[in-house]
Amino acid sequence: MDRDYGIYALLLNFYHLREARYIRGEYDASVLLLDFYNSLHEAKLTKRQKEILYHVFIKDMMQQEVAGKLNITQQAVSDHVNAAIRKIATLNRRKEVA
Repeated sequence: MDRDYGIYALLLNFYHLREARYIRGEYDASVLLLDFYNSLHEAKLTKRQKEILYHVFIKDMMQQEVAGKLNITQQAVSDHVNAAIRKIATLNRRKEVA
């Protein structure tokens, strides 16, 4: 989880990870989710970044829908997603080095 594409892939599969954890009781999914939740907290995302990640990846809304809901542009939504993913990946790279 130290690369942007890894964080993005995890977010895209978030529902399936939660299902694996809570319905099938898979230990690896539990560990991955716990690490991710810790990284989300430690990355100090802005309130807007958290809100946008929630709508795009948890509520499965299109970026254009989120933009309309939050009264911002689709490009701003994309920028927030990318910035949040970068923050999380950067944090995880630093943790691995330490």
